[in-house]
Amino acid sequence: MLGGGAASPSRQRVVLMIAAAAATALVGIVMFGSRGVLHLRTLTAERVELDRRIAILLHENEHLRSRVHRLRTDDRTLERLAREQLGFTRPGEIIYRFGTGSGSAPGVSP
Repeated sequence: MLGGGAASPSRQRVVLMIAAAAATALVGIVMFGSRGVLHLRTLTAERVELDRRIAILLHENEHLRSRVHRLRTDDRTLERLAREQLGFTRPGEIIYRFGTGSGSAPGVSP
């Protein structure tokens, strides 16, 4: 039986175990390798997060462009901004400022 006989059961087991080990290794590589399924899921989650951040930044960018346009073209916007930030008044206006103290009158001790 040296030349053309059937493979022995022990040889078949060895071949089957090698094939099973190779299949297990391939599954492990596909799942956990540097380009595996888990890495793909991580990249997909990162892409979703980046898309969300891009949308937020695009919205903010549009808001800022609108504000720049108003500052360049709308005199009322410039007036309001100057009044708020620089404390400008029109002739005849009086500005009242209220302090944000602790609630007691000056010079009165508790």
